Amino acid sequence: PPAPRLASTSSTVTGGAAAGGGFFDLLPPVDSSSSTYALKPIPSPPPPAADPSTDSAREPKRMRTGGGSTSSSSSSSSSLDGGRTRSSVVEAAPPAAQASAGASGPAVPVVVVDTQEAGIRLVHALLACAEAVQQENFTAAEALVKQIPMLASSQGGAMRKVAAYFGEALARRVYRFRPAPDSSLLDAAFADLLHAHFYESCPYLKFAHFTANQAILEAFAGCRRVHVVDFGIKQGMQWPALLQALALRPGGPPSFRLTGVGPPQPDETDALQQVGWKLAQFAHTIRVDFQYRGLVAATLADLEPFMLQPDGEDTDDEPEVIAVNSVFELHRLLAQPGALEKVLGTVRAVRPRIVTVVEQEANHNSGSFLDRFTESLHYYSTMFDSLEGAGSGNSAAEASPAPAGGTDQV
Repeated sequence: PPAPRLASTSSTVTGGAAAGGGFFDLLPPVDSSSSTYALKPIPSPPPPAADPSTDSAREPKRMRTGGGSTSSSSSSSSSLDGGRTRSSVVEAAPPAAQASAGASGPAVPVVVVDTQEAGIRLVHALLACAEAVQQENFTAAEALVKQIPMLASSQGGAMRKVAAYFGEALARRVYRFRPAPDSSLLDAAFADLLHAHFYESCPYLKFAHFTANQAILEAFAGCRRVHVVDFGIKQGMQWPALLQALALRPGGPPSFRLTGVGPPQPDETDALQQVGWKLAQFAHTIRVDFQYRGLVAATLADLEPFMLQPDGEDTDDEPEVIAVNSVFELHRLLAQPGALEKVLGTVRAVRPRIVTVVEQEANHNSGSFLDRFTESLHYYSTMFDSLEGAGSGNSAAEASPAPAGGTDQV
């Protein structure tokens, strides 16, 4: 028979940790003897039909609601059965867990990962895999390279990106997958867009351009005819700042001539001419006498001194002052025997007043595979860390510009 109703028995449902909840009274109790009254949980499936003999009388209830989302709830009840007091506590899972696991499903285990420990294991796995590749122990290298993505997933920010790139490079070594480079896969316009985004987000290239422009500006002091030879003009982002500085010079700007050198485009477009048009329009806006010439060369060793000389005879009394600028270009000549000596001979032949060279200082092309891998991993970790700090508004860590070879050297 139903248990006798106790005046002191009550049930309270407490919301989660959300504050600001209030209390309110529910509807009057329903007599179980006159009607069937069953609470059905939502959104769980309806429970099986309960035995009428187990129904108990219900007293007025008070409910406390939370101001925010409810993360857990508990209920307690007491009844008297044959002089014995029974109490039970039910811990309810979150609604999402109830919907996925069901009312009778097992509890979902929670795995806590120590990111610092996982980061140390990640670095050790990368170095051990590189050592196994160097020793041609590809069985051990394959087992290690499978652990790298799992360990990298526990990291965030710069370390996760660096580990993903180096893990992919190691996987290519392990599985001997080296596709032939196809420059046509990257559209020229898209490559320019990527370079523009890199220039805006990375402080190193801007700083290199600023330092080189300042040196050229000081070398051009008092000169009325100046000529800049840029060995890697790309989108010409370095020169608007110099043109504007020359336009503001006391006594008026000089006559400015720019020779830009660039590689041939995969789509056979004249990208150098487009760069020249943009710079010419800018120079016209700030009232600077500007001339431009674009030279397409697969390598700097193809340049000859006569290509860098002015067109026609120089009839002006004041000679033209030449500055040669190279930003991350000369290191490319190291793979070509005699190319660097050839380019330096061409530079001497034009007799420049100043030569500005921006290069990296990183030993990524010598030593064993493991030495190169370790040096590159440390280099790019520092590079990405500083970029993460610069992107979040913090001061960027001191690091060198990005190496030219990239992770394909790994």
